Amino acid sequence: MRSMSVNLLTPRQMAHQSGWSVKSIRKLLAERRIRHLKRGYRYLIPQNAIDECPDPNMVEPESGDGTRCDFQARGLL
Repeated sequence: MRSMSVNLLTPRQMAHQSGWSVKSIRKLLAERRIRHLKRGYRYLIPQNAIDECPDPNMVEPESGDGTRCDFQARGLL
């Protein structure tokens, strides 16, 4: 048996911590787009699960010539 100390949050606690709405957190849970644990009727979410959640609306910046900027390669991040 594996022993992990993970801080689990309820959807309401996750919403408060992340600044997202409870409705948005519950939608992510319903769509299975966020890592979670279901115990009976309760959902418990690891504290870092929001950071792991990919955002499909994320837009990568482009440079002036139409190519994508690589900030990490340039040492800017």
